Amino acid sequence: MLKKLMKHDFRALSRTLFPLQIGVLGGGLVATLLTALTIRLGQNIASTGGSALLRQLVMAVSATASVLIGIAIIASALITLLFICYHFYRSLLGDEGYLTFTLPVSTSKLIWSKLLTGMIWTVINALVVMVTLLIFSVFGTTSSSLANTEVLQAYKMFFTELLPQAAQYVNVPLMAIEVVVVGILGLASQMLEIYFAIVIGGQVAKKHRILAAIGMYLLINMGVGMITTAFMSVVTLGEGVSSIALDTVPQVTTFMTSIFGWYGVLFAGLAVGFFFLIRSIFKRNLNLQ
Repeated sequence: MLKKLMKHDFRALSRTLFPLQIGVLGGGLVATLLTALTIRLGQNIASTGGSALLRQLVMAVSATASVLIGIAIIASALITLLFICYHFYRSLLGDEGYLTFTLPVSTSKLIWSKLLTGMIWTVINALVVMVTLLIFSVFGTTSSSLANTEVLQAYKMFFTELLPQAAQYVNVPLMAIEVVVVGILGLASQMLEIYFAIVIGGQVAKKHRILAAIGMYLLINMGVGMITTAFMSVVTLGEGVSSIALDTVPQVTTFMTSIFGWYGVLFAGLAVGFFFLIRSIFKRNLNLQ
């Protein structure tokens, strides 16, 4: 049943989020082309003795394109999150909630479905942003050839030189796995924190639930920040992390593994806590709009 729920939620979000991601990628391609053309045009004007005013105008167009792509990327991430949150609110706390909670499925699976689909679309948006930036950096910043060879060389240097050098100080594969795992746990805890704020906002306010949810998120986030600080302070003192020597690869690996491991424990604990709080509210005090 969870698979069917996720399929439904993914399709519902796809109606708005899929065109959005295509729009971000398409806008990035347009900005890349426009920036590359303006750079070349500016150089041609300079080489032929064109006016300084015209060169400045051309470069202003290029700078504007770069700013616009940055705004589009930031907006896409925010809009993606807003649509995910709105889908959660509409499906479970809005009018659709009356139908949703009559389905022959547990409350836990409803939450799992919203969590997993939200995380999937967040990752998709992140990948689209990364691809857009990659295309822009390679093809939108060159003045002569099709691709910027300096940028390509920088990427090549990262994989052929920087990573091998980093391997002298840390276990790169292990760190990569830990970063992915901790990143997933962190995303899950953050998503559930937002969902919890939406649920609490719906409980405490009969009107203006969105404003109530925003206010609750700010308060909850402050509390989570204090818990995180206290938790990592206790871990640092208790495990003696601050006194670990960092002279050899095993020592650095131990240090990084300890830090990432405890962050993973923290994020997992927060995610579990928010999950059960949401489920408890839905089971005991469901307040639909």
